Amino acid sequence: MDDRDAYQRHLKARLPHTWDALFARFGRFTEIQTQAIPPLLEGHNCVLVSATASGKTEAALAPLLETLKQNLKPLRQLSILYIVPTRALARDLARRLQQPLEKLALTVQVKTGDEPALNSSRPPALLITTPESFDSLLANHPRMLKDLRAVVIDELHIFDNTARGDQLRILLNRLRRLKRYALSRGDITNEALQYCALSATIHDPASVAARYFNDPLVIQVAGQRALDAGLVELESVATLHSLFAELKSRGIKKVLAFCQSRAECEQWAFEMRNGTPFGDRVFVHHASLDAKVRRHAETQFAQSEVALCFATSTLELGIDIGDVDLIVLIGAPGNLSAFLQRIGRGNRRTARTSVICCHRNETERVLLQIYVAAAQAGEIIEPSNYFFRPSIVVQQLCSYVKQTKYGEIDLNHAFGLFANLHGAPLLPKAQYDQIIEHLTLKNYFVATTNGLLKPGAAWSELFEQRAIYTNLLDLTRVTIDVIDEETGRKLGEVERAVQPGGTFLFGGHARQSARVSGRKLMVREASQTSNSSLPHRRSAWRPMTPTLAQAVAKILGAPQAKTPHDIAFVTEPAENDAERAVTWVFHCSGEAYGLLLGDVLEMLYCVRVKDYNDLYLAVNGIVPSGQLNFTGAQVQACLRRRWKQMESWFELGRFQDQLPIEARRASVNAAFDEANFVLQFQGRSLTTVLAPLEESSEP
Repeated sequence: MDDRDAYQRHLKARLPHTWDALFARFGRFTEIQTQAIPPLLEGHNCVLVSATASGKTEAALAPLLETLKQNLKPLRQLSILYIVPTRALARDLARRLQQPLEKLALTVQVKTGDEPALNSSRPPALLITTPESFDSLLANHPRMLKDLRAVVIDELHIFDNTARGDQLRILLNRLRRLKRYALSRGDITNEALQYCALSATIHDPASVAARYFNDPLVIQVAGQRALDAGLVELESVATLHSLFAELKSRGIKKVLAFCQSRAECEQWAFEMRNGTPFGDRVFVHHASLDAKVRRHAETQFAQSEVALCFATSTLELGIDIGDVDLIVLIGAPGNLSAFLQRIGRGNRRTARTSVICCHRNETERVLLQIYVAAAQAGEIIEPSNYFFRPSIVVQQLCSYVKQTKYGEIDLNHAFGLFANLHGAPLLPKAQYDQIIEHLTLKNYFVATTNGLLKPGAAWSELFEQRAIYTNLLDLTRVTIDVIDEETGRKLGEVERAVQPGGTFLFGGHARQSARVSGRKLMVREASQTSNSSLPHRRSAWRPMTPTLAQAVAKILGAPQAKTPHDIAFVTEPAENDAERAVTWVFHCSGEAYGLLLGDVLEMLYCVRVKDYNDLYLAVNGIVPSGQLNFTGAQVQACLRRRWKQMESWFELGRFQDQLPIEARRASVNAAFDEANFVLQFQGRSLTTVLAPLEESSEP
């Protein structure tokens, strides 16, 4: 018997309570479990990084649950908080863990907006929740959290450098403050918390995890499942019909197809219901559908031997929908992380994953080619430019005032929440004071006679809308429920009504609008549709990052300067005296940087920008060769001109428009990364190239 088997037996002996419940059916530990269990048993804070379906959940929970069973009498308090990005993942995890925890005589529950309220007098030992429901719990039942011993953050990369990630940072600060207060009152004897974060793909895990908890020990298992990837040009509906017919001959029965929008999901599902091997076992899964409809789709897809499901990002995460033979991507996700999440959903019980990437234009083809190459090489091509979003201050103050004993905020005391783990403020005190003054003027808060703040009329309105705990998309927008007229069952919601008699696609079926009753759109099934567009907004557009744009430019064959210190440009002479020459500047740095570089060129050379995109600028006029020199003041002047245009390009949080103007501008500047723009272009030489323009490819 080799050393590996001996170590497996040793590790099993260290888990006398949890081995049988969590691992016995597998027979042995996976590599991430082998490496993670000992330090977690010893009380270390850890971040676990390994491939999807490698057993990270059990690696985190087994030692935490073992510690509880060994050190405590029968549990009557909430001890472990497990934070996930989506409600569906919370439900799925609870289902998976229900039986193992019953064997341990422990309880597990879910707290999300879809689930019944918790009984605060009988909390579970393990609570699975989202940041939004964690926020609500802190505000309304803080005493339930005083006995917490551990926090697990699943899918850390989904949260980090987003408004929800910033919210989670402050929530953990509030939790730590709550524990200190409980200790000072003698309600608990130990304020210590143990942390564990999980991720399948994350750049610089130590630095990322250190934003959420102290002293993270990185446990990273190298290697990943082999990837079989094919690229297919998606010319028409017939392309997918032919593809699925071919797949049938190869024995592929279960297919999960990811689309870039809800409307695309609906359209493709409708088109694929006839003439494919899947018959009527074609499902749709996206956020506009009612939770019960989504659960039904998950269950039916998982239980079907032959099935096809079209989904948006709602199925990117580890929801158990059975083994999937093939992943199909229709279009390119916005970043590598989303690509890895999506392909990781396939073939979870094998060492290989199969994906077919369908592209509709040259840019999609190149992006998918880059993602596939990066996934196969195990590379991270998009390092994160982290910045704290001040819009979180608005949301967190609105939530925190609900938590305080007398419903009042001490401003200086509250400012301490917006700090990193070493106590350094996440935003300048002057900016914080501006935000407070602005919120007072907008009547979110009212000053009391003793210098504190209490809720105002605007806060009360937000509270009535049940929107003070979230940084997700604005929940105050007008939506209308879609109701099946025959059954009375809610199918989901859309953002505007359809005219009576009009048809549209919803849930993969053609629906006819029968009538509108208040906030209800009554629909019946239709035989066909005259309108294939879903009546709701499309996903927000995001510019390419500079790193990704450079990779795209290289494959597309955009004109390149001789050295990395130069910027290529091509000038087309004017055809007659009445026209101006056109100069094409190949910055290859993403649309946001292209927009601002155009402003800089206009300022320096009296040219006029006629077009710009992720790779090039087209300007009327002649740009001279030579070094590009500009000042920080000039860049800031351009940003002051463009900030409002760029504001929607970055994920800044749903309370961004409730900030004072200067704070809004500062948020855009931070997201834009002014320092990196200067580093990218300051002092570089504009160099003309001989490559004819027609040889380059427009994205």
